[in-house]
Amino acid sequence: MKEIKVRKWEWKKRLVYVIVSLVWIILILGIIFNQLVYGVIFHVGYSNVYYGNNDRGNWIMNYAISKKKNPDGQIYHALSVQNTKNGNYNVAIEALEKAYKIKPKEAGAYYGWVSLYYYRDYEKALSILNEYDDSTPNFSDAPMGECVHYLKGLAYMQLENYELAINEFNISIKNTSRQNGEDWVSYLVFLNKGRCLLKLKKYNEAILYFKKSLSNYDKCAEAYYFIGISELGLQESQKACENFNIALELIKKGYKSSDLYVELFHEIYEQQVAKSILNNCAN
Repeated sequence: MKEIKVRKWEWKKRLVYVIVSLVWIILILGIIFNQLVYGVIFHVGYSNVYYGNNDRGNWIMNYAISKKKNPDGQIYHALSVQNTKNGNYNVAIEALEKAYKIKPKEAGAYYGWVSLYYYRDYEKALSILNEYDDSTPNFSDAPMGECVHYLKGLAYMQLENYELAINEFNISIKNTSRQNGEDWVSYLVFLNKGRCLLKLKKYNEAILYFKKSLSNYDKCAEAYYFIGISELGLQESQKACENFNIALELIKKGYKSSDLYVELFHEIYEQQVAKSILNNCAN
């Protein structure tokens, strides 16, 4: 009889254990399911913003985030990206700040890059890019595939700190050349270093770097145009006109730098080149 009671007690304990375990499993699955559902809801909102329904899409995404347990930096990063592309910079920057506070290393590369090209906040871009670069002192970083020193050079250039910009471009050129040779240096690094030299009225040196740009990309209309501008500074108007005309022909053939979302710092336009020809060339 005693043995039967013991068995019944053990059976009850096992039953309670099974029930408690099932309850915990159901609760955990419920939490996971809810988080997955809110993830799906977030992507619905993202799709809305992608197709231009900004207010509705952002409301849906923010609702989903508010229901998620401990939202990570990645979700705020995603919220920022499409809003940046749509020009909703207030929403984008606020979300990116949250992503940056959660995971500065992961978000820093994009934040520095987008602050430079999209938000045009050059001081902010430099601050973030310097912090990002300092985190890997023995490694040359490439935020969004572009050399960090090149990006810092662009920021200094836009702030009209041309000497500091040239220093950063030189580091970028040196690092790439040491690893792979000068042929692997982006033509844009040479081009923008030349533009800084042009601003400093170092015309001959500027022309040298515009020609280096052409060595790495011979269809660079911008290089020909800025060579022409430099030659005007040297009172060599005939040479300048030759290069303006080459630039114009290249642009007409479609060899022109441009971006779908922003105006590039070195971007030139057909009307701009035509005006230079009209103002400086006899024929």
